[in-house]
Amino acid sequence: MKAPKKMLVELPTADEIDELAVSTPGLSVRKFEYDAGGAAANLDYAPCKGQVVLVIRGEAGTALVRRKGEKGWSLPSGTINTFEDIPQAAKRVAAETCGVHLRSTDLAAMYDVVRHYKDVTTKRLHIVYAALTDDECSHGAKFHKEVPASMLLDELDRTALDDCSQKQL
Repeated sequence: MKAPKKMLVELPTADEIDELAVSTPGLSVRKFEYDAGGAAANLDYAPCKGQVVLVIRGEAGTALVRRKGEKGWSLPSGTINTFEDIPQAAKRVAAETCGVHLRSTDLAAMYDVVRHYKDVTTKRLHIVYAALTDDECSHGAKFHKEVPASMLLDELDRTALDDCSQKQL
């Protein structure tokens, strides 16, 4: 008999999720599910309570980053540390990934992301913010005037870009 697969769940606290829901009525949570094709999960990272995805707009366009070893572009993103609140994490991720300070943020979406690996399934809430900055990108990030869907590597990033296009900051 095959042993059941383990599940690692990384979510903000119930109070934090309630606060997001109250501050943004009508926001629905979308689900993304990925199969890692039998690859083992890399769980060598600090515990977290979710992921922040940022659509940062500046005078020169939308900020994108290149991930190590990848040819395409991604939206800036990073984990929400267990000790920080979600808006604080968004500001930290913007500074770390793009070298920018955010002038404003607006919650645009929440995604329930499930990834199936050979040895474990992970479930992580992704919090998507539309954000504005007056800064120039650094740290290998770059502003792009036009961001065609084909430029982004991931379906989640393409959906986040679409969800943020509706936001007026």
